[in-house]
Amino acid sequence: MSRSNKPVNPGAENALDRMKMEVANELGISDRVRSQGWSTMTSADCGRVGGHMVRRMIEQYESSMGGQSTMQATATNTTLTSQFDVNSK
Repeated sequence: MSRSNKPVNPGAENALDRMKMEVANELGISDRVRSQGWSTMTSADCGRVGGHMVRRMIEQYESSMGGQSTMQATATNTTLTSQFDVNSK
């Protein structure tokens, strides 16, 4: 089976792009993205953005099911992987 970068729901593409920029803004890399584009970002930065997007989507799904997300219950100022991230120090 071939892989595709197209979203399953094409109508969600704009929402995903907005979420990606929101996360980039939270991580402090949105200015670089706007001026240089995503293609110049490091794989670590892109992975960090993608990871935060996935966490946010999981939280939204869990809250729509009526449960409280574990991330909401244990929110901290750092990400789960930042303690192991050599680029964040």
